[in-house]
Amino acid sequence: MITSMVHLLKVSIVLVLIHSSVAAAQDNQLIYEPRPDEFVNSCSSCHGRDAKGAGFLTRVFKGVNPGDLTQLSRENNGKFPFDRVYEVIDGRADVAAHGERAMPVWGDRYMNQSMNEYGPDETNVFRVRNRILELVHYLQSIQDGP
Repeated sequence: MITSMVHLLKVSIVLVLIHSSVAAAQDNQLIYEPRPDEFVNSCSSCHGRDAKGAGFLTRVFKGVNPGDLTQLSRENNGKFPFDRVYEVIDGRADVAAHGERAMPVWGDRYMNQSMNEYGPDETNVFRVRNRILELVHYLQSIQDGP
């Protein structure tokens, strides 16, 4: 009888420790919320601060429609086209509606900025990828509807 009570006590202690470890791990998880900073700095002049396509440069470049970036998921059967958006921003993919590439190749611009600021080194690629990913995650976070 005492042996089974000791065993039950040990099992109870282990379960309490496991439960508190899981709860502590959940409390310590960081919640990532994409910020609009990179979008405002790099994209809002054409796409507008709300990303709906009415930036101030649309008045200058008549006939260029930058598009409503809040509708990318809806236009892709409810799934955000993460890879495609990344490739358009970094310059590997064109947007057919643009005709000739009207949108700047941000990958090249970001690389030039990074090299000017930090010099030529292998970390420039990571800085550029980080900036593009920040943009893509932000665009994903502002999608309207499914």
